Amino acid sequence: MSSASTASGDTTPEGQVVLSHLVNRLLQREGGNVPVERVALRVSDYVDLSDQDAADLIDEGDDAGIYTLDRSSSGNATITGVSPQGTEPEVITDAFGELQQDTDVDFRMIEVVTDTINDALQDAGYDAFESLADANVDDIAGLTSTLTESRAENLLKEAATHVPVGLRLAKNAATYYDQRMDPDTERAAARVTDLSLVTDSVGEPLYRSEGWEPDDERGMYVSDIGRNAGSPVPTGLHILDDPDYPSVPKAATHPDAAYDALSVDDNGEVVPPAVPIDPRFQVPLDELIAKKLARGLVPIRVVGPRGSGKNYLLKYLCHKTNRGYQSIDVDRATEPEDLFGPLVPDGDVIVPRNGAVKQGLLNGDTIVINEFPVMQAGAAIALHRLLNEGTLLVKSHGELVEPHPSARLVITMNPPTREYRDSEPMNSATRGRFRSFEQPYIQDVEEEVDTLDRQVNSGKPVVDRPTLKKIVQFAHQTRENESWPTLSTRNLTILCEHIEDGVYPKAAVKGVLWGVAEPNQYPEDAYETLNDYL
Repeated sequence: MSSASTASGDTTPEGQVVLSHLVNRLLQREGGNVPVERVALRVSDYVDLSDQDAADLIDEGDDAGIYTLDRSSSGNATITGVSPQGTEPEVITDAFGELQQDTDVDFRMIEVVTDTINDALQDAGYDAFESLADANVDDIAGLTSTLTESRAENLLKEAATHVPVGLRLAKNAATYYDQRMDPDTERAAARVTDLSLVTDSVGEPLYRSEGWEPDDERGMYVSDIGRNAGSPVPTGLHILDDPDYPSVPKAATHPDAAYDALSVDDNGEVVPPAVPIDPRFQVPLDELIAKKLARGLVPIRVVGPRGSGKNYLLKYLCHKTNRGYQSIDVDRATEPEDLFGPLVPDGDVIVPRNGAVKQGLLNGDTIVINEFPVMQAGAAIALHRLLNEGTLLVKSHGELVEPHPSARLVITMNPPTREYRDSEPMNSATRGRFRSFEQPYIQDVEEEVDTLDRQVNSGKPVVDRPTLKKIVQFAHQTRENESWPTLSTRNLTILCEHIEDGVYPKAAVKGVLWGVAEPNQYPEDAYETLNDYL
């Protein structure tokens, strides 16, 4: 077909229709600009056009507003936008896949579904992928002689991948909305918690309530993840007996789970962190931190780059041991009364009102103070007695507080490097009071892939493992090049979220790179290397 021919019922040349839809798909997949030269060379795979004819059509389309071109001073041009003309040609759809699901449901697109199984499923009342994905194995196993239990499991898992993500997001949002319903008004409402009134304490150590010996491993956190998976290490950190204590980090399957709940795998178990080895002590970080927490109110400092999993590891330890987790973000304006509470009028007298740190210590929580060094020196020094002696002197309250025996204190911070120039060096007098550990990014590609796989592909596959591995390998490259934006493990979970929303993997990578770039960094510098992976 020639560029002069027109699509049926349309005045746009058929070559332009194919070309515009090809550009549309390439922009989606590439995540941004596509060189005109690359498009011109590829279009002959789909339509009878020479590269020169294609280049001419792009120039014509630029004048007609079909394409948006960015021309460099050297004369090279890239396409940055397109308005696809007409209906997407079948040749493009076949090459890139359907843009959206067909309205007519055909379960045979699932690998294990034969004609017989497809008919049996529809006869059983399954008329959409969402209803099939909600079924149980027992509901469909045995509908035909070939639909075994194991085949039914695979069928249901793949069915979930065909459910539009918007439907699942809507259900999840409705579940969270229902949890915030006011029973009196039957309408959703915000919740405001006066921390000074939350006076319930964490649970008792499990060994006490069960009548075990204190050193019984059943009553303590055992490090059995990462390097310790093959040879678990008892840490001495006691498990408490109240998993429903309000500030214990909840699994996503818990009735009170919220948007910040811990992810679970296909077995309903909380996904463990990818535990790094402390580069100096050469011991798994969860083991080191748990053993320090087991020693009582021993101040701990965890230093690591953004998104390396500092808070997730601490939340995981609290979840596994049923300990309250209170995360507090501080800044340069933080003063002692923000931590311990102000003095407020009560009638004719002034009385102390407990702040988050003081009340958390009274309740037996694990207090995690983030970005500790940016806090004013006076606020940090107000904690010195707690760091030294395990008791808190609140001068303005006139109180000496001996915390609950389960109370713990951890601070986190970014390393004071060029990338984190706002991270102030900690006062040496304060720094010396902490047991300090470093949490680097995950060094092993396969280990990071395993962790992400469990987080993003539980319940419904989102990113196939080979693609996930390529993304992780590229992320490791960004961590070694100071001039590129750095992709952290947290960034990769966001990246996978974009893919779940329908974004092509390379486009998702570019979007997240752009989102985390510092003013002096240029994501485009990393694109050539990205092309080696995706």
